[in-house]
Amino acid sequence: MTTPAAAAHAPATPAGVARLPRPAMERLLRDVQADLADYAELRALLDQQFAGALRHDALAMEPLAEALVAVVDRLDARRLFRDGLLARLNGGSAPSVPALLAQWPAAQRAAVQALWDRLEQAVQDCKALNLRNARLLTEQHQLLTRVLHGTEDPLYADA
Repeated sequence: MTTPAAAAHAPATPAGVARLPRPAMERLLRDVQADLADYAELRALLDQQFAGALRHDALAMEPLAEALVAVVDRLDARRLFRDGLLARLNGGSAPSVPALLAQWPAAQRAAVQALWDRLEQAVQDCKALNLRNARLLTEQHQLLTRVLHGTEDPLYADA
């Protein structure tokens, strides 16, 4: 039986949603913090990749690619773990961060929400940088292909 004092400190759990154990909640919080650190590293690596591509520095690109893959693998491992916990939390249905956030004590919920919002922004920022890099690398590849193999469409039309 829950005492009134304990009920006042317990976060509300939406109907049909399992209660996530405290150690799992703490692990999720640590993982989000680790993700933020890894996204900062990913951002720096993406900026280095862009600078290397602008310089046509092929020697710098391979170690950068390896470092990028290592960071993305760490992020993906934590995402898969988080998705599994959220799916169990929601009884096997689609993972729901709002349902997870609803389980945090009210005094901590705003801070956890702010942390999650920072993570979402970091993801969007890195996606944009990755797209920028992909566009540059694709343009460079297309240009090099035209130079080496010619093109069916001449760059300049006859006057």
